[in-house]
Amino acid sequence: MIHVLMISLDTSLVTQPDGSARQRHLTYAAQAGHLTVIVYTLRGIDTIIQASPELTLVPTNSLHRLAFPLDAVRAAQHALHDQRIDLITTQDPFLTGLIGVWLRSPLRAPLLVQNHSYIFGNAVWRAEHPLRNRLLQMIGEYVLRRADMYRSVNRKERDNYVASGGSPERAVALPLGTATQSFAQPADPAALAALKAQLGLLPDQPVVLWVGYPVGFKRVPLLLRVFKQVAEQMPEARLVLIGDMSQSPDDLPALARDAGIAERVILHGAVQHADLPLYYALGSVYVHSSAYEGMGRVLAEASAAGLPLVAMNVTAVDELIEDGVNGYLVPDGDIEAMAARIVALLRDPAQARQLGATAQRLAFERYAADRYAESWVAVWRRAVELGIKP
Repeated sequence: MIHVLMISLDTSLVTQPDGSARQRHLTYAAQAGHLTVIVYTLRGIDTIIQASPELTLVPTNSLHRLAFPLDAVRAAQHALHDQRIDLITTQDPFLTGLIGVWLRSPLRAPLLVQNHSYIFGNAVWRAEHPLRNRLLQMIGEYVLRRADMYRSVNRKERDNYVASGGSPERAVALPLGTATQSFAQPADPAALAALKAQLGLLPDQPVVLWVGYPVGFKRVPLLLRVFKQVAEQMPEARLVLIGDMSQSPDDLPALARDAGIAERVILHGAVQHADLPLYYALGSVYVHSSAYEGMGRVLAEASAAGLPLVAMNVTAVDELIEDGVNGYLVPDGDIEAMAARIVALLRDPAQARQLGATAQRLAFERYAADRYAESWVAVWRRAVELGIKP
């Protein structure tokens, strides 16, 4: 049994006792032996929470986000007293990573740093906020040089780490476990019919589906351009976008109007994660237009729901889609090729179902949520076994 100290920015661990984050960490703690989590919180939450005999949550009760690093160090020292820590793990290679570096020596414990995105060597990410992201990259490089183990969610980041001099045995690419049986269960016919009616969809109308946060690198305007070509060939098709459209840097309704497809595009807005299986059941094809991903959780979810995938061939997406097996990859930026693949699947439901069935099988083989905790805790044990770098 090991005692792991985790540094986290996920306030829902403290504020949502029945939330999915708390439940996941209860599982991690039970499998590891003991997990103490230092959680970023603002003033008003100052009580240590003993969520289970194995899980201790320590809120920082910070005045400001900038005070979090020092508050986290103090909280760790106060909460741990003379307890032995076998491993420190951090949520990212930036702010929580720095905290991990500061605690590594006084606690005499190896440091495992996580990265859930694609950052190092990513020119698109750097261009999004040149000054800020260059600074973050420098911080990340500093942290990783001092980390004892590195966990990414895609092979590209792991390979970049090793190419920069990191030890292969101290690096692991472990995708998130997001495929749950809730996505695979057949939708309630009455609920699905009601949702289609609410969205103005006919019972058998072909639906091109997208789910996510429409931030810049998701390239939703590019997807609209793709769908314009789909609609020209199949006017009956509809594009359904699920997500908080206020996060988009573009005026998506205006872009749809300018493209002449406004009546064929449904901007639904965000829904609760627990309700997503019903929305995936709307889809005939799932599409993805991102410039890059850390992993692409929605692709794993859509796969678990049995949908064929069509996406542009970019980092991390190419790890979830096998071209011609569970969907199709097209050259990055090739609007015509992506539209052609979508139309072909909409016109051949049997082929779409075959790809979707394979997608579902692969999703549960590779990204099953019920096996993820065991795999993640195994990485902790490996990091403890390897110990602090010489």
